[in-house]
Amino acid sequence: MAIDALALSLFVLTGLRSHGTLDEFGLQRNLLPFVLGWFAAALLTGVYRARPAKWALPAAWALGVTLGIMLRNWWIGRGLFGTISPVFWVISLAGVALYTGLPRLIAYGLRRTRGGARPTQV
Repeated sequence: MAIDALALSLFVLTGLRSHGTLDEFGLQRNLLPFVLGWFAAALLTGVYRARPAKWALPAAWALGVTLGIMLRNWWIGRGLFGTISPVFWVISLAGVALYTGLPRLIAYGLRRTRGGARPTQV
């Protein structure tokens, strides 16, 4: 869970920096909604169970990013069901997949090289 929180933080910081909005307001506007959306979806889908279903991570990824954007819209006054930019949504999906998926791929590879034990999803 801590690695996911760090990954989401890095994703948001990267986005804010690339847009020149890396300040306290930018962090408040983006970080908390994305973290809340991710963890709500991850807990709902069972990502952090000892043996999560194979669909848990992809479902949490799609749902968590969407919830994060919806919460961000609500937080900035656009309403929970306000317009979601398709470009922002796709970039957020790709970025969160990269930032949360890469540590999992590394951990998977390390487990595979350390003795052939059957890997479990992180």
